[in-house]
Parts: sequence; structure tokens; C-alpha cells
Amino acid sequence: MSLELLKLNENLYLVTGQNAGRFPCAHSFLVQDRLCALIDSGCGFEILKEIRESFSVDLVINSHGHPDHSSGNWLFPDVPLYAPKEGTESHGRLLPLSHRFFGPGPLADHWRGWIRQVMGFVDHPATNFFSDGHIFDFGHLKLKAIHAPGHTSDHYCFFEPENRILLSFDIDFTSFGPWYGNLESNLSEFKRSIDIIRGLDPKLVASSHLHPIGEGIEQALQDYTSVIDKRRRKIIELVSHGISRSALVDAAPVYRRHLHGPELFRFFEGRMIDLHLEELLAQGIIDRQGEEYRLASSEPASSLEPLRRAVWGMDSSSCSGRYGNSY
Repeated sequence: MSLELLKLNENLYLVTGQNAGRFPCAHSFLVQDRLCALIDSGCGFEILKEIRESFSVDLVINSHGHPDHSSGNWLFPDVPLYAPKEGTESHGRLLPLSHRFFGPGPLADHWRGWIRQVMGFVDHPATNFFSDGHIFDFGHLKLKAIHAPGHTSDHYCFFEPENRILLSFDIDFTSFGPWYGNLESNLSEFKRSIDIIRGLDPKLVASSHLHPIGEGIEQALQDYTSVIDKRRRKIIELVSHGISRSALVDAAPVYRRHLHGPELFRFFEGRMIDLHLEELLAQGIIDRQGEEYRLASSEPASSLEPLRRAVWGMDSSSCSGRYGNSY
């Protein structure tokens, strides 16, 4: 695939990722100004090599630590690499990343092997770190770093205030919805991060896995956020009959089906379910009796039939997106 640049403004371009930016690739962004910068490096090695040959890149910036955003950093060995300070101890190093995302053990080992094989990941630690509110000044273009955790603890968005352009990265607006499947992911923080970007009132949103959105941004954000509530309702429906965590994972209320790589998918499914269960327990909506989760109320299951129809009637296209089709 050859280099394809989509102009966002006079100095900022979206670099179309291989596989249309779908995982395990992602869109990157290129700044052409007094300084030339590459933002995220998961668009594909051939595309990155063309960027390296066509532009004099002064710095590389990563939005967060996931390998689909950082797998090509090693192709720019003599260029400063900026990464979020929240990932200081692990950014660009696969072993500590795997422990962050899974905890030590066989699954982390499996994930590292998969990432090396599929993404060609080579360890390449960051040289510089940024934090919330940092201004990247490239000349005419200035981008403000906005800490937006939940997806990961080190996830950031970048905002260009003059034209109100938001680079939202993995708050990605896909039909799959928000992804919070790592050990450090946090559902409450994800919701707060969505509120933060809504408050910016962007006029153009460019994410890592979707074509930029210039119209209907609020509706697109509502549709994206509503997936969280749809998952919640699915889980409540399953819990209404009494169900174990293992059976919940088997039912796949998040992914709807587990594709290849079942160990990883079961972990991601289970982690996202866990975050919903924790929230529902804290709100007193469900309780746990031994190995089973049940509704805390005494409402009969028959009263949930309208909810059941609404929940399971959801369009299956909602499972496409960042991790919905592949891992």
C-alpha cells in the first residue's frame, strides 16, 4: 500500500493506515510545519518507510502505549520519541507492557509472541515524555495534549484549538464502541474522558481506526457511548437468570462471538464484563451469591422481557471495529 495523506488543515494530515486503519493497524498523523512530526506509527511498515524517505521527520509522538500505535517507532532510530508520562516505565518495551495489560503469566507471554509475529514489534523505548496540558508547538500548528484515560491509563487525545480539530485516537467512534479490555482499563475513567472531549466541542474528529468525522459529531459520539449501555443491559439480562462469570464470558455480551485467539478474547471479554459487574454491584443492582451473579431486586424474570428484546435485537454490525473483527 502506498502513502495516502488526507489533509485535515494546512499543516496536519491523516496517514491512512494499512487495512483502512483497522486493527492490527491504525491511522497515523503527519505534521508538516517548521517541525515535521509523525504521530503514532502503526500505519504499516511500507507506509512508514515511504514517510521516512519522503519527509525529514524531526520527532515521533505516541498517543499511548498500545502496539498498534507504536509498532513502527524503531524505524526512526535517531529521532526523539515522545510518549505519555503515565507509561514512563514501560513504553516501547514489550515485557513491561504485557505485565501492565495482562499481569505476569502465560497469557502475557502469548500476547508478546503474537505482537512480535503479527506487528513486527521491536522494543524502542521513548526518549521524552509529555503530560496533560503539554503544548506541542510545531510552528504554525499547535496541539494540546489532553489526558483521556480509561482505554488505557496513558491514553491521550490531541486538540488543535484554532480550527477545533480533535485527534481522538482510541476514543475511536467505531460501531464496536469503547474498548476497555486491559487490566488497567477503567470504565468510569473512559466515561469521564468522553465527557472531556464532548466539552471541547470539536468541529472535526479524526480517530485512529475510522475516517474523520466533520458532521454529526455529537450524534456519532452518542452512538459510540450508547454501546456501553447496551452492554450493561445485556449483562443485566444474563444476570437476571443467575449466572457465573465463566458463563457470562461464554455468552460474549461484548464481542458477541470469540474469533481466533480465544485466550486473548476471553481475557478481553472477561475484563470488560468485570468492569460492568463492579459498577452494577456498587450500585446495588446485582449481588453475588457464591459463584453466581443475580439481580438484587425480586423482580421476576418475565418482567424483563421488553429489555430482553431490546438487548438481543441489537444489530450484529455493532461488533465491527477496533477489536471486533480481529486480534
